[in-house]
Amino acid sequence: MIRTGTVAFTSCKGGAGKTTLAVNVSAALPLNVLLIDLGGGASRFFPAPLINIENITPTIEAYRDARVKNLFVIPIAIDPASVWRIENWEEIFQNLTDAVRKNIVKNSIDVVVLDMYQLSRITPIETFGLDKADLIVLVVEGYEDCTKPITIIKKFFDGKLIIALNKHERGIEYPGAVVKIPFSATLDYYNRRGQFYTKPVTKLAEYLLQELKRVTRSRWIE
Repeated sequence: MIRTGTVAFTSCKGGAGKTTLAVNVSAALPLNVLLIDLGGGASRFFPAPLINIENITPTIEAYRDARVKNLFVIPIAIDPASVWRIENWEEIFQNLTDAVRKNIVKNSIDVVVLDMYQLSRITPIETFGLDKADLIVLVVEGYEDCTKPITIIKKFFDGKLIIALNKHERGIEYPGAVVKIPFSATLDYYNRRGQFYTKPVTKLAEYLLQELKRVTRSRWIE
């Protein structure tokens, strides 16, 4: 039985630091990680050719990043403006699922990380990703009101919701946040160092690791 857990990173709006956290937490996890760009923009961190989402096939090979030996990436190109013209979602998602399943087995993947678009919209891509997630990390800033997205996640998806307060400064709080990441820790360390060394990001990775131990079966493997 394969116990690969899935973590989806999303946010209420753009600019919250979701993608930077998704990439750097992926690098910080002491496990084999498969990072999938589902519209969040994680692909810009890697020198791998983009794969148009309509061209996904079950034989897609994940890119292995030389800076972190345990990190594999499927860099997908998604144009938010053209998402609604796509009609063959069932085929696309089946091909993507098959590709993820194959890479899980081939590369002994322990965790799948999804870097997703913000919840200012809900398209088939967001629905697919949130439905696959065991853990849903909602990255927020202190002044945001994410009441509606939180309600949607809790009502329609059964992954555990985890709120991460990013760009936190003194006096700014967010109810229910499990970790608070200072503004100074949101810098793009990954491109320069190969991993995120700051303690708050390591703390988030450790928290997710403990939660992932509760996963009993991969959502990608039937």
